[in-house]
Amino acid sequence: MSHSEQTFQIPWHGIHHIALNTADLDATIRFYRDVLGMHASDIAPSQEGRGRHCLILVKPNDDNVWGFHFFERPIEKTTLGASDTHPQSFVPHIALRLPDGTAAHALRERLSHAHVSITEIPELGSFVFFDNNHLCLEVTWPKNEHVS
Repeated sequence: MSHSEQTFQIPWHGIHHIALNTADLDATIRFYRDVLGMHASDIAPSQEGRGRHCLILVKPNDDNVWGFHFFERPIEKTTLGASDTHPQSFVPHIALRLPDGTAAHALRERLSHAHVSITEIPELGSFVFFDNNHLCLEVTWPKNEHVS
């Protein structure tokens, strides 16, 4: 099968967010809000090793457009796979959005058939996995749509 042929299609709804580290969340908010004119959500308190965090929304009040999810923590050079030994560690990632739990279930089955390990994030109603380049990808869908 050529790269242009596809026999299976997941109904992606775009990128949900890109999670990044920042050493200074307040300065990051000022830059994105005051310089770039984006909207910053309320700051969520630090819990479970995540550090304070907030969403920088490219276009506020639009369920189809999210943005950056900045987590405040010291910027450290780490090796790939650090999260394997420290499960509470922050892992920079790209979150992809699906329309519903049915699509998430179909993707979960496809990943399983490809022998890709999945880590559930029950508190977010999402799951993560690594691509062939060790890039962490999160899959999310509307919270009222759970995967069976």
